[in-house]
Amino acid sequence: MSFENELSSATLVTMVVPSTIRRIEPLPPIAMELLKRIPLHAGDNASVEVALRREPELWDKTNQVALNAGRCAEGEPIINPADIIEFAITISVHDYLRSALTVGEASAYWRYILACADSCAELAVPAKIDPLLAYAAGLLHDIGRLALIQAYPERYANLLALTNTMFASDQPFDILHYEQMLFGFDHFATATWLAEVWNLPAWLRPVVGKFDDQTSANYKVLVATVRAGTRLAHSLGFGYLQAAPRTDVGVILKQLPGALGYWKALDVWKYGEEHVRSKIQSRLNWYAGLSAPHAST
Repeated sequence: MSFENELSSATLVTMVVPSTIRRIEPLPPIAMELLKRIPLHAGDNASVEVALRREPELWDKTNQVALNAGRCAEGEPIINPADIIEFAITISVHDYLRSALTVGEASAYWRYILACADSCAELAVPAKIDPLLAYAAGLLHDIGRLALIQAYPERYANLLALTNTMFASDQPFDILHYEQMLFGFDHFATATWLAEVWNLPAWLRPVVGKFDDQTSANYKVLVATVRAGTRLAHSLGFGYLQAAPRTDVGVILKQLPGALGYWKALDVWKYGEEHVRSKIQSRLNWYAGLSAPHAST
């Protein structure tokens, strides 16, 4: 059976899941709780804040990021529940990767997934979908690889370095094959298994494996937006494989209805590239002040 295809839940039930995959730590419970609150509903303000205040350290970090982002003044509460969820989920993912971030390739991967989240949120405007939904989907679309990097930072960093070298020398390389050799599952199969055991929300499941053109009508626009946003993040220079070929921004945007016109309105000269690149860098700066990982000994 090929691991290149997304595995169904029924298939996973009958498969032997490697111990390398079973040992992967889950995301923090508060992150899962907040994900399941997306999309937000009227009247969620108070309950979101109450949920997060149960985690004082995360609440303090969320307020610090909100202050960095100019979303609140010092000493004032964050009013917008969408901001609270966005910041708290992003901090949770950052902290989940903390031990891995001492490795250069993992640090580049953090930049990439944050750029994906921001790019997807930007494209949510012309796609007419909830920006928080698009942001969270972009941040966690590659959750199988994210989890493998968290669990095996050095081993996966070596694999990324090799993949980048092969791209640079224009050599064929099947990263899925090597993932299967190293971990017993590739990152798509890992994502599908994690979606089940972590009970990821229904809206996230169609984007954590291979992007599927057969996705149900409920999620087609979200999948198309995330597909475009991830390619856009790489094209703008935030990819974790710098040697991988980049698609022209205009080509990417033409595949998402309304996106090209929206970007031209941002910046006629460069389809808004500098505008969005600057926004992504600003967002990276918001989180730069979080507790840095300890240096390797």
